[in-house]
Amino acid sequence: MPAADPPSVGESSPVAKPSSIAQEEGQVERCPNCGAPSGGAYCATCGQKDQPLRQPVHRFVSDAVKEYFGIDGRLWRSLGLLLFRPGRLTREYFEGRRARYLRPLRLYLTATLTFFFLLTVLDPAGRVEQALSSQIAEADTTVAVADRLAEIEADLAEYPAALARQEALVDSLEVLQDSIVRAFRADSAAGLIDSLDVEDREEEVEDALDDYDDEVGDLERMRTSSSREREVALLEWQRRQLMGLPPDSTINPRDLALAADMVIAGSEANGFSSNLPSWVPQSRATERMAAARTAEERAAAIAEFARNAISRLPTVMFLLLPVFALLLKLIYVRRGWYYSEHLVFGLHTHAFAFLIFALTVCLFWLGGDTAWVGTVSAALTYLGLPLYFYIAQKRVYGQGWIKTAVKAWLLAWTYGFFLILGIVLAVFLAAAL
Repeated sequence: MPAADPPSVGESSPVAKPSSIAQEEGQVERCPNCGAPSGGAYCATCGQKDQPLRQPVHRFVSDAVKEYFGIDGRLWRSLGLLLFRPGRLTREYFEGRRARYLRPLRLYLTATLTFFFLLTVLDPAGRVEQALSSQIAEADTTVAVADRLAEIEADLAEYPAALARQEALVDSLEVLQDSIVRAFRADSAAGLIDSLDVEDREEEVEDALDDYDDEVGDLERMRTSSSREREVALLEWQRRQLMGLPPDSTINPRDLALAADMVIAGSEANGFSSNLPSWVPQSRATERMAAARTAEERAAAIAEFARNAISRLPTVMFLLLPVFALLLKLIYVRRGWYYSEHLVFGLHTHAFAFLIFALTVCLFWLGGDTAWVGTVSAALTYLGLPLYFYIAQKRVYGQGWIKTAVKAWLLAWTYGFFLILGIVLAVFLAAAL
């Protein structure tokens, strides 16, 4: 049979009719997507749903929201298993019961987007900036020149006094150490101690030697501390400036300290250095931190840098997921599982972790820095997450509790190392880009 001629220019192509309309007209029901004979709510060949091709906007938006968020029930069923039955959602996926739940990748993206959306809206970096600004405002007071001079003199006198105390402590420990060593040697030579007491006396000698070495190290650090030298130089500059002012006049100690920073430390007044090689570009946040000359500017630059680093974390965490699955593949190499199966487990467990992090962010936003918020958040993070991962790993891989505990410990240490590298990478990208 010759092929039908295509429609001429200007002639509109026929629109495929939904199967319901085709059935009313006595035609064979065909899927508009693949053209295969179809019947029922979904095409048996391609799976497309049988619905009208032309839809009002509210129906289009409703279908789109249901498709992504699973409001038709899949979202809530998925969250129920994910949150309260560790590992069960992964087992359901492996056993073929998938249509009733959100797909693993979509569930992970939903949890990740929820967490980072909350971080963006609640802005913890902004709260840190506000806290620093409030501390600055509290410190922004004036004092009499005589009072500030007295404080500076006391601070300058504290260093020699602390150094003298440390030297006296080292001398006394040296005397004590010599007396213990001499007594031990004399008693050993005279046979005054038996073999049962030798170990205890040897430990006493070793402890005395260790204490002496520790204090000598502290004394050496005090003598060679560059930070202490810088602090002394700043205080001495402030003292020289105040000596020429009337004792009853008032000054702002913070402004005087900032002036000392600018004069003594020059371009490195704020003590900030990114330690990046010269060939690495620096981000705007890094440049702002380096150029900050006031405490307010420094607080704003730190907040901007934190936001920049947080914005890199979603990409870093997504790149770490294949590493997590690879570690599982290596740990369970004898099980013969596909890499994709380990990846499904990683997507589910990471989705749970991000939901817990989102809950923690909400708790800090609602309760602030109160004790109960810190306790609950610490319990969820340091107790809840490891326990959940352990139970989920046991349920999914089906090994004994002890063997699962050993493998969970190994996984935690190795993956923790990569997590630290990921955070360092996010900070580096925030500093360089």
